[in-house]
Amino acid sequence: MNAFQERDGELWCEAVRLSEIGEAVGTPCYVYSRSTIEHRYGVLSSAFAGLAARIFYSVKANHNLAVLGIVRDLGAGVDVVSLGELYRARRAGFDGPDIVFGGVGKTTAELEAALSEGVRVIVVESEGELRRLDELAGARGEQAPVAIRVNPGVEAGKHSYTQTGHYGSKFGVAWEDSADIYRLASSLRNIRSVGIHAHIGSQILSPEPYRLMLFRLGETLAELRRSGVELQYLDIGGGFGVDYVDGSEIDLKEVAAAVEVVVTEFNLTCLLEPGRWLVAPAGVLLARVLYVKKLGEQNYYVTDVGSNDFMRPSYYDAQHPIDVVARPAANDTNTVTADIVGPVCETGDFLGRGRSLPALSEGDLLAVRYAGAYGFVMSSNYNSRRRAAEVLVSGSTYDVVRRRESLEDLLALEDPPPT
Repeated sequence: MNAFQERDGELWCEAVRLSEIGEAVGTPCYVYSRSTIEHRYGVLSSAFAGLAARIFYSVKANHNLAVLGIVRDLGAGVDVVSLGELYRARRAGFDGPDIVFGGVGKTTAELEAALSEGVRVIVVESEGELRRLDELAGARGEQAPVAIRVNPGVEAGKHSYTQTGHYGSKFGVAWEDSADIYRLASSLRNIRSVGIHAHIGSQILSPEPYRLMLFRLGETLAELRRSGVELQYLDIGGGFGVDYVDGSEIDLKEVAAAVEVVVTEFNLTCLLEPGRWLVAPAGVLLARVLYVKKLGEQNYYVTDVGSNDFMRPSYYDAQHPIDVVARPAANDTNTVTADIVGPVCETGDFLGRGRSLPALSEGDLLAVRYAGAYGFVMSSNYNSRRRAAEVLVSGSTYDVVRRRESLEDLLALEDPPPT
């Protein structure tokens, strides 16, 4: 399903012209499709339908309250990695058992909040964190529900920054040490081991890394069973890939088949933590062409979207398709190869390089595809730029679900000393 379709030479989101949103709301502007999120949730649920499984949406991908409300109504829980994400989840209507709290560097305040909210699972990533959580839970007279994050030594994912399942990354405990960590957990009075967790990366397009991860987790589970440790949950994280260039995706049913072997043998419920796979194709970022310029043989389209608004191209060298919202007349076949850049004072401020597009003019509207994940959530106020608006389209209507920041918002938290 693709909710962003061209009709009569113009790009639409569901039953709304993107040009209408661009004119009414302004740019930069993120636009999300409700139907796309709902459809993709259904596809993922169907792939794992034969298993005892539940989806816990990864809030870090897109934390807008409207998006959280959609996945809540679909029956998902959430995976959070900070106190702020926990606060958002609670405001969006998720209760404690709907929440998995992860993150490699949780503070004391975050661990205490996780205990206070009664989250389903606290994912622990080091011996030090385990001992601190034992102390905090003991002070409350409780037992903390824990899943140890195991680093299985598996390299997977398209970019080194998002490969999290090998020992060159900071995440989890080493696979060969995992059984010892569980034995330590069993000796701590205020810890209750309920699950095992692994997340090996992002943008994984082959089921093979999941098979290797599950094989190694299975060996740990077998050793734990011999030690008398029985768990409830197998949390495989997320990382399901979508190729932004050709649209190819991972075969979810093959992943589910590999999961089935482990959950059946050890009588576990599978927890899934997708983020990007659910929401990336559900969003575009609207940009307006400010100027057309040429330096020597190099063409530039200067837009009003900066790397502060959308840092993925600069940070990850991510190749997002860029479409013209309203195409020129059919008899105008001229194309131009150009860099599509922004207004931020950095050479690394670009949306795409060497892109072939119809010849554009000042005022033309562009749509950056696959912007529903890791777009607005990673934006900043660099250059004192106001962060973009966010819009949710539902059929033939749309709502501004986060207004554009004002100049006053930029200074709202500052308290300068008196002159």
